[in-house]
Amino acid sequence: MSNDFYAEYMVTKRPSGGDTVKKVLLALAMLLVSAVLFLIFFPVGILLIFLVFYGGYYLFTGLYTEYEYIITNGTLDVDKISGKRSRKRLISADIAKFERFGLLSQAPDAPDGATTVLASSNDGATEYYADYKHKSGGMVRLIFTPNDKIIDGIVMFLEPRMRIEVKRALQNSRAQADE
Repeated sequence: MSNDFYAEYMVTKRPSGGDTVKKVLLALAMLLVSAVLFLIFFPVGILLIFLVFYGGYYLFTGLYTEYEYIITNGTLDVDKISGKRSRKRLISADIAKFERFGLLSQAPDAPDGATTVLASSNDGATEYYADYKHKSGGMVRLIFTPNDKIIDGIVMFLEPRMRIEVKRALQNSRAQADE
């Protein structure tokens, strides 16, 4: 069996309550700064107001977040895309080194001292977790919302014993969902 495999999936993070508060505060700050600039610097204030609104637009769109999951031959990369203009690699992990993987609703507690990487859509979709040891020595728990192709790709590259356990657990949870 050839292990050449590639899959990618992108999810949009649903804005949280904190994101909404940030947007409201940003809008209020833009209005307040614009009013002050208009009153103090009337002729030049119009240009400054334009700059304030442009900066506000830039900050508003920066709150729009997407996560992209990419599997290439046994490596899972998770990127965070902010405002459709900047991309940051959150993790790059060798799937064969996953110690645990499965539905977050069935997950045991995170390992002691583990760093949590949240790359979920935050929309109520089924979330999964993966625990693995990062090359710097620390434990990491990834929480994400993959589609079936990404899940199948992860299962394909798990250690054989773990692959069997995960397949069984996923089949049971899918069977329960169909009932």
